[in-house]
Amino acid sequence: MNQGINSYLTFKLGPTTFGVHVGKVIEIQEYLAPKAVPDSLSYVTGVFEYREEVIPLIDTYAKFNIGTIEITPQTCVVVLEILNETKNTTTKVGILVDTVADVFEATADQLKPIEDDYKPGYITATYKMGNSLIMMLNTNKVFSEKDITALDQLIKDFSE
Repeated sequence: MNQGINSYLTFKLGPTTFGVHVGKVIEIQEYLAPKAVPDSLSYVTGVFEYREEVIPLIDTYAKFNIGTIEITPQTCVVVLEILNETKNTTTKVGILVDTVADVFEATADQLKPIEDDYKPGYITATYKMGNSLIMMLNTNKVFSEKDITALDQLIKDFSE
């Protein structure tokens, strides 16, 4: 069976490397301080303008419940497009990462699936690269439908 090769972007949060399908990545930017959003979701550090749009900036450490990101000269923003599968709409978000690491190619059979009952459900597989284990993310599952609705409302509020 011939399986297609997919490309994945990897980034680091502390010692952990995560991978995301490049089809979900719109752009990688250097970090610029966002505009603060009072009384927002705990993992939203603010909003920033991206190509004449306002998008939320996510503290990925806080979202993944592993602490709070420390901004350094290597910190960057990965702009992602996430799908609300129920409404079939997309939302752009910027996620803060310690550093972007690499892009690699793999077929689906090279990824080791994680059991469906593993929580959090957004880590769907692992990939072994040398001595490193990469946690593969399904970006459409990182945010709940309730989260996406709140993020969409935040975008709407700051875009008017």
